[in-house]
Amino acid sequence: MDNKQLAEVAKILGVSEDSISAMDDEIKNSMTAVFEQVAVKNDEDKKAVFEALDNLWQKGSIYIELSEVAKSTGITIETLRSLDYETQQTIVYEFMMDSSQSARFYDIVNKALAVADLPNVAKLIGTPIRELRLLPRRIQENICGAYAMEYDADSTNTDLIDTIREMIAP
Repeated sequence: MDNKQLAEVAKILGVSEDSISAMDDEIKNSMTAVFEQVAVKNDEDKKAVFEALDNLWQKGSIYIELSEVAKSTGITIETLRSLDYETQQTIVYEFMMDSSQSARFYDIVNKALAVADLPNVAKLIGTPIRELRLLPRRIQENICGAYAMEYDADSTNTDLIDTIREMIAP
C-alpha cells in the first residue's frame, strides 16, 4: 500500500493514517485489492468500498490487539488468528476489560478450538453448519472430536459419516 492509497483509505474510513499503517501487510494488501477490484461509479459502489474497507479495518484492529493478547498470555498469535472472528472479538474485548485473566483467555481459546472443525463436519455430512451450531455444545465438541480423530483424507469416511449422524440424531 503506497502513501496515496493509505491517505485515501484513512479519509474514506475517517481514521488516522497511523492506525492503518500499524496493521499487518495482509490487511493492507486486502485494502489495496478493494481499490483495484471495485470501480467507483455511483453511491452504491462507494458504500461497497466503504463497507469492505471498514470490515478490513476492524479485522486489522482485532489482529493488533490479538498480538497484545499473545504477548501477555503466551498463546501463539497463529492460534489466536485461527479462531473464528466472533471468538477473536470476545478475547480482545475481555482483554481490554481485564488483561490479567490469563486463565479466562485460555478457557475461551480451548472452547473455540474444541469446535473448530464444525465447518468441516458440516461439509462431510452434508448438513448446513447453522444446524450443527444449534446442537448442544457437548454434542458439537463430540462430533468435532470424532472428526479430528477419525477423518481420513484418502477415504470415503462412510463409517465416520454414519457415526456423526448417529451422534446428532434426536
